[in-house]
Amino acid sequence: MRTRTVDETGSLAALGLASVALAGMSYCHIRDIGMEFDEHVYYMAGLFCCDIALSLAFIPALILTELREFARSRQVMWAATAALAAATIVGFVWSRTIGFPQMADHIGNWDALGITSLAFEGPLLALSLVMLTQVARTRRYRR
Repeated sequence: MRTRTVDETGSLAALGLASVALAGMSYCHIRDIGMEFDEHVYYMAGLFCCDIALSLAFIPALILTELREFARSRQVMWAATAALAAATIVGFVWSRTIGFPQMADHIGNWDALGITSLAFEGPLLALSLVMLTQVARTRRYRR
């Protein structure tokens, strides 16, 4: 039986945490998307659909890239995950501070579902940046 190295164990833990965070992001947006349709804010509903689809697609994509251990693929997937989390955070904060068209009533409304989504996105962003650093360090070391 093969023993896992610290790097492999760290990657497995990161995959577990990232999978939970991505699933949590999806759940929060699935729960909230109906309100966007009800308010006829279709562009935002479309953005929610993209967020949900990407969050769910990134779970198996991250797992596959970590299993294959191709440094470039790992770097791309962790960067994409960081970008998704960051864009979602920025979108939520923007909608609650500056506001988006047709959504003036959201300014100042820091609802529990949005905060819950931030609780998934913030750690996911941090984790993705840590993994990007680790992948870059590993690439330099192996050269």
